Amino acid sequence: MKEIKCTIIQDVLPLYVDGVVSEDTKEMVDEHLQHCETCQKEYDSMKRELYIPAENKVSLFKKISKKWRKKKILISIASAVATAIVLFGVFAYVFYYETVIPYSENLVKIEKQNDHQLASRYYGESYASVNVTHPMKMEIEGENKNVSFIYYTKTIADSPSRELIKNGEDPNKEGYVFELPESKKVDAVYYVDFDAEKVTAGKETWDSILERAVLIWEK
Repeated sequence: MKEIKCTIIQDVLPLYVDGVVSEDTKEMVDEHLQHCETCQKEYDSMKRELYIPAENKVSLFKKISKKWRKKKILISIASAVATAIVLFGVFAYVFYYETVIPYSENLVKIEKQNDHQLASRYYGESYASVNVTHPMKMEIEGENKNVSFIYYTKTIADSPSRELIKNGEDPNKEGYVFELPESKKVDAVYYVDFDAEKVTAGKETWDSILERAVLIWEK
């Protein structure tokens, strides 16, 4: 028989290892491998790479399945945490994030009670908080006056009505009353949002706050 070149044998080795060659080709490769050490080594190497014992296959699949289960668990935990963070953020925004209620003369009124105590009466349906300063001495148009600043806030979950008059009736006839601190000293009350911490830090002044404030009562 004519000697077969190693290059030809090595070309068909992958098919030979997979067992998909014809019987004649199989006999030819068998014969060559018996006498060629180089091709025999190539065959052994190829067989080791392609062959996975059945028990190793099962073990491999188990490892892959276990890793996938762990990955699914981690993804589920991460999704649950992310959802909880989003829900908490929405909850905090709806119930705790406060915005300033714009001033309206039908919404906030300053009145003097029988004991000469000043009180702020709020006629909206509800509000989140009221912020007010103690009277402070300020120069206004050349005169020194004791001034108090005040403003109300709302949250989304507990926001006031924007329509004060419904069907010709005030939704809250009595209103919410808040007594101003040391009000007997007060000469004027202004409605404006302010941040006392900014004033303390020097980022803003009471004079600059007064410039954008609305006068709602004066003696």
